[in-house]
Amino acid sequence: MVVGWPLLALLDGLNRASAGCLALVSGRAIASLDRLFTPFRGVAVGLHGLEVRFAPDQPIQRRPVDPLPPALVDIVAGLASRHRAGLVEDKGFAVAVHHRLPAPAMQALRRELLSACTRLAPAWTVLRGRQVLEIKPAGTTKASGVDALMARVPFRGTLPIAFGDDVTDLDMFEAIRRHAGVAVAVGPRIAGAGDLQVEAPEESLALLQALREALDEGADERRIDEVLRQHAHA
Repeated sequence: MVVGWPLLALLDGLNRASAGCLALVSGRAIASLDRLFTPFRGVAVGLHGLEVRFAPDQPIQRRPVDPLPPALVDIVAGLASRHRAGLVEDKGFAVAVHHRLPAPAMQALRRELLSACTRLAPAWTVLRGRQVLEIKPAGTTKASGVDALMARVPFRGTLPIAFGDDVTDLDMFEAIRRHAGVAVAVGPRIAGAGDLQVEAPEESLALLQALREALDEGADERRIDEVLRQHAHA
């Protein structure tokens, strides 16, 4: 994945226009996000809620969980190889199996991974995403990361707007709704799961740019809602 300069400039502009109320929420580790989005560095939730950084100049906080047992890591690698799944990415506190398997083969691999977790690490589970199966602590989700952000300044009391394009973002959408915010589904994979929908990443970038311009003009929540509905549909 390559992040282009126009997106980096947009993120920086949105962060300034929103007085720091911009956060990247990802299944990647925050350190990986920093490398991917350099030179932009901001508030972030990583590893599906396991990591949170509340401000750009603050250290990353990680929930206290034990690393994945080495025996399970070996089993995951063996299962991925046997199913010809592709790359196994060991994140230390999560393991991602990247694949291009058809649905029946993916489901078979997922069942075997779940069985291995049940035997060796009951506190871990398997999260299905777009061309990835991720073994992670069961109690951590992107929603828990969003809840942590919304409890603190500068996010507390604001209108949260979340963009997501994968089933791994659905927990985040639920949290955004609990905080009276707006979930925007991007693309066909989770069509219908958001409060609003845009059909392609390019449309989401146009919406983000419009939000930045509105914030620069001092828009209130009513104006923000108008901008959302001008660029997305229910």
